[in-house]
Amino acid sequence: MYAVEELSKVLKVLGDPTRLTMLKQMEAGEQCACSFVDCFDISQPAISRHLKMLRQAGLLLERRDKQWIHYRLNETSPFYPLVTDLLANLETVEPSCDCEPDCAM
Repeated sequence: MYAVEELSKVLKVLGDPTRLTMLKQMEAGEQCACSFVDCFDISQPAISRHLKMLRQAGLLLERRDKQWIHYRLNETSPFYPLVTDLLANLETVEPSCDCEPDCAM
């Protein structure tokens, strides 16, 4: 059971198409932040803002590797079951881009 205010905040974060697409791509595994910059037609600061919002909502974990930051779904989040149910009902997103080879995991 979720508190109304907490769930409302998470739903607001999930209400953005770009953030939902990012989460759908992370469903397959960890993603480098640079891959999102390559995939979306928006600036790097905008991508960072989206990732920050998802992280602050507790939906993502990050791992730093030199200058690269890798993100993955937070399986320990109380909202993880909700997020996975939501993602299961979204169309599969096939990224049409590649991450820079230097940031490979």
